[in-house]
Amino acid sequence: MSYIDLGRKKLAAAADLTGLNDGNWTNAFTHDVLGANVSRFECYHMSAIAVPTLATLTVYKNSDVYSAVELFGDAEWDPCQPMPLAPADDLYLCWNQAASGTPPTCWVWLRYDPAIQPAT
Repeated sequence: MSYIDLGRKKLAAAADLTGLNDGNWTNAFTHDVLGANVSRFECYHMSAIAVPTLATLTVYKNSDVYSAVELFGDAEWDPCQPMPLAPADDLYLCWNQAASGTPPTCWVWLRYDPAIQPAT
């Protein structure tokens, strides 16, 4: 397996507009923001700064809960099984903190394996 790096995407949270996290901070990595031009890719790492004290983060793949974690300050998510994504997928990082003050800023790292891309 030889992964090809798709780079990282950085996004500051904003007041939620998804309906998943009303009134709270959400980093909305929509498919337009992710911008992957391959049929399958994965998010293999995330990091965040300006994380509210004792924050809970719920990770959504589209409108489905994918993961949840309680954080104790600036943090990272480095799963043993990366999250698979397709070009139309959205990734939402929803914080349990009201959208006021300094928003959490997050980075997601993306990659793909050319060996598993479907034939075109």
